Amino acid sequence: MRDGAFLRLKQAEIGYSLPRQWLSRIRSSACRIYINASNLLTFTKFRLWDVEQAGNGFNYPIQRVYNIGFRINFD
Repeated sequence: MRDGAFLRLKQAEIGYSLPRQWLSRIRSSACRIYINASNLLTFTKFRLWDVEQAGNGFNYPIQRVYNIGFRINFD
C-alpha cells in the first residue's frame, strides 16, 4: 500500500473585458480576452504515475491544456 493522497487544480480561467470607450472605434458592444487552462498543478508525494489512475500506471499521462481566446460582440 502507498499513500495516494493528492490535491489537483483542474480548471482555471482569467479574463478581462475591455472598456466600452475603446470599443466604440470598432463599433463593438463588448470584447473579452481570456486565458484558461486544465490540469495545471498536482500536489502529491506519490511520483510513480498519475494518482487518479489508481493501480494502473501504464495509461497515457494527463496533459496540461492552455487556451487563449477573445470574444467580440458587434452592434
